[in-house]
Amino acid sequence: MIDLKVPDMHCEKCVSRIHETLEAAQISHEIDLSKKMVSVADDQVDKARSAMDEIGFSSKRPGFFARLFGK
Repeated sequence: MIDLKVPDMHCEKCVSRIHETLEAAQISHEIDLSKKMVSVADDQVDKARSAMDEIGFSSKRPGFFARLFGK
């Protein structure tokens, strides 16, 4: 799984919108609201980022230290 930081994910409604979008696109994923992180299957990163962009949620890969220390 690849982690994607989604800084605009603020609430359960955001989580629900992202989950429904990724599920409809058949993208395997896990969502952690407290870390503002969406984890997706390695081979589905580009597809997931495009799907989230379409509903207004930009995403990016966290930096090295964020991945190392979970920040």
